Amino acid sequence: MDRTAKLKHRFIKNTLADKLIRNSPGGGRLPYFILLYLTFLSGKDINRTGLWEIRMKTVILAAGLGTRINRNREAIPKPLYEVKGRNLIEHVIFNFKKAGVTDFVIVVGYMAEKIMRKLEDGSKYGVKIKYVMNYEYHKPLGSSVLCAEPYVDSEFLLAMSDHLMQAGGIKKIVDHRLENGTCALLVDKKLNTIFWMDDAAKVKLDGNKILSVDKKNTDFQAVDCGAFKCSPVIFEEIKKAGDHPDTISAAVSTFSRNGKMIAVDIGEYRWVDIDEYEELEVARDIFKDLS
Repeated sequence: MDRTAKLKHRFIKNTLADKLIRNSPGGGRLPYFILLYLTFLSGKDINRTGLWEIRMKTVILAAGLGTRINRNREAIPKPLYEVKGRNLIEHVIFNFKKAGVTDFVIVVGYMAEKIMRKLEDGSKYGVKIKYVMNYEYHKPLGSSVLCAEPYVDSEFLLAMSDHLMQAGGIKKIVDHRLENGTCALLVDKKLNTIFWMDDAAKVKLDGNKILSVDKKNTDFQAVDCGAFKCSPVIFEEIKKAGDHPDTISAAVSTFSRNGKMIAVDIGEYRWVDIDEYEELEVARDIFKDLS
């Protein structure tokens, strides 16, 4: 069997295994010996309740200054602002946990001790948290991504701590299967719902392939939702971006030129990128009746 055939065979096996796990009676519970075999096929772990967990880390960026949201009020880390009784970063953690991800690398910087004191080691949420300090948190987001590089050696998920999103949207990027050497970005095509459009990273598409991501794009079909599924090769592209003011978008655009950046549509699910306090208030209103 040649390499292409092997990859196709493995994909089919994994897809069937995932379907069997998801569609099994009891919300994913199967006899343990069957789960062991399905785990081997699907690349997932079984927790103590017999439910599957994904063997993949999520890197959450939580190092920024939050200058705009803290304007004219007592400063706190932006990830600790609350919506529906939970901090923004807690929503991120719970959404990924619902999708089966329980291993987190959180990059902290500004007021790091407050975030660490709040989340602790993650055990109270049923997850594991590793903290990484970015001492240059005043720099663009790419510097925080690079801080996580030593702790990631395979495909990983990347999320912003200030993006409030419905759990179903997160599941879409978690469930997306990467082809070798590619990365995927969660995007929103519901442009009429993006009330922060001036500050949004605008995505030009050709089908599901991303051609460019830039706040200055005038020809675009979607916006960047700030959730990624990445191959470790993304680290090298971020390094090449150097002092670009938006190193992540620059790296994504490089991948796009090589045809290796894929768009995953968030579909009907809602989300808000929270930079200003006014956006936080709108998010509270939008999400009061959403899960």
